[in-house]
Amino acid sequence: MEILLGTGCVCLLVILSLLTLKYISLKRNIRRFSEELEKLKDSDYRQPLKVTDPDKDLAQLAVKVNEHTDIQRRLGAEYEQSRKQLGTVISGISHDFRTPLTASLGYLQMIEKSGELNGKNAEYLGIAMQKNRYLKELSDEFFELTKLENGSEELHIAEVNLSNTLTEAVLEQHGWIEERGIETDFDIADGIVIQTDPHCLERILNNLMSNAQKYTAGSFGISLKQNGGAAVLRVSNNVEDSSEVDTDRVFEPFYRMNARTAGGSGLGLYVVKLLCERLGWSVRAELCGGVFSVEIVTG
Repeated sequence: MEILLGTGCVCLLVILSLLTLKYISLKRNIRRFSEELEKLKDSDYRQPLKVTDPDKDLAQLAVKVNEHTDIQRRLGAEYEQSRKQLGTVISGISHDFRTPLTASLGYLQMIEKSGELNGKNAEYLGIAMQKNRYLKELSDEFFELTKLENGSEELHIAEVNLSNTLTEAVLEQHGWIEERGIETDFDIADGIVIQTDPHCLERILNNLMSNAQKYTAGSFGISLKQNGGAAVLRVSNNVEDSSEVDTDRVFEPFYRMNARTAGGSGLGLYVVKLLCERLGWSVRAELCGGVFSVEIVTG
């Protein structure tokens, strides 16, 4: 009896030992499995999941995960290819639009300069020119946007005096500021020099100024300061109705703060965001007390 009891205890011990080893091995594989899944978040990581445990169910799970990952990668590659193809098509259409629109606007300007139209005809000509300019602006924006989204433009980094460039951009806004009686508050520090792509910087500033021109209700402010190794640019303006401004969406394509009255395509701040991302800059929007602000930090 004692022999049987001893043998039973030994068997139980062996079984418990085997179960413990199995449990430890399973935990180790699950931990490794989790680490490998985390690596799969990186699109450049191509290693398939592997398990060392002989457990059939765990091995089957690894196979299914690998199959799912391959499908997702293939779909992602197909989507990226389709997106680039669509961008090329849109870019081509925009380019085709720009040529006749430019010619059309030129002919309309020649008619205007001739002075042969008066009364209602002159009024109709003015409307036609206004609509033509708007269409050309849209086609130019779409053309630039598709090039930017496809990453087809190389950056050409150079030393730029941001203080001088910003001052020039501000001076170009004198017309509409004076015409509408806008109060201004400009605080641009001297001598701030950065390394950037001059063309990208010009587009960023143009879009910021254009956005301010569309939505400024009473006051317009710009500040530029140095903060360590970075420059901090802030463009602010009062808005007519702050309830219509969603700071979580202002950098989305085609979003307009006041869709009923504002002109433009709603791509201005979206392009600013894309350009800042390309340059490695941060950009954010803020609404406080009826004042809308866009802040860009370089570097």
